[in-house]
Amino acid sequence: MVDGVASTSSNQTYQTAGDRSAASLANDFDDFLVLLTTQLQHQDPMDPLDSNQFTQQLVQFSGVEQQIRTNQNLETLAALTMMSNQSSLASYLGKEALVPRTGGETDGASGIQWRYHNETAAEKLTLEVRNDQGDIVYTGEGKKAAGVHDFEWDGKLSNGEFAPAGEYDLKIVAEDAAGKSLETGIAVRSRVQSVDLTGTDAVFVVGPNLVSQDEIIQLFSE
Repeated sequence: MVDGVASTSSNQTYQTAGDRSAASLANDFDDFLVLLTTQLQHQDPMDPLDSNQFTQQLVQFSGVEQQIRTNQNLETLAALTMMSNQSSLASYLGKEALVPRTGGETDGASGIQWRYHNETAAEKLTLEVRNDQGDIVYTGEGKKAAGVHDFEWDGKLSNGEFAPAGEYDLKIVAEDAAGKSLETGIAVRSRVQSVDLTGTDAVFVVGPNLVSQDEIIQLFSE
């Protein structure tokens, strides 16, 4: 008896809204037919019930049934679309992606690749790589010309040893000829590790960063 109740509850949990509406409508329609039959059996022959009223109710039931079927079809279409989208998202896994973030990570034996964009030419431009404590572990001069530039940190400290595994951020200090600070756009290249599909929109885990699909600037083949 308990198993049967658990099974019914489980089935209801995984039914779609359209399925539940269809089941509810079927029960309501059965009740309507029972009521209609009872009323017809006990109607006054001298004052019969208005058949137009029953006809309108039947038409209304039919309209609701058609709407529920439409909703069920839409739910099926949405599910198929989601499955197709999930299959396409799976193709991102394992590839390297360029995303608009400053943070990257190293395994202690390799470096990190960044790309930055100077909207205008800079008089001075310094690249600073910082650990998760905010300490500078690398500093060097960057490219000052306007446009897009790549920067690959080899992951080594000033003593020639590899920095410990972990997350590192790139900070760019840029100034024009008048000494005014310039804004510089930064993106990091990291591997797509997983895709979270629990929410409305897919969330990609790219290195240490969580990004949406529309934030992925570029994918790289192996």
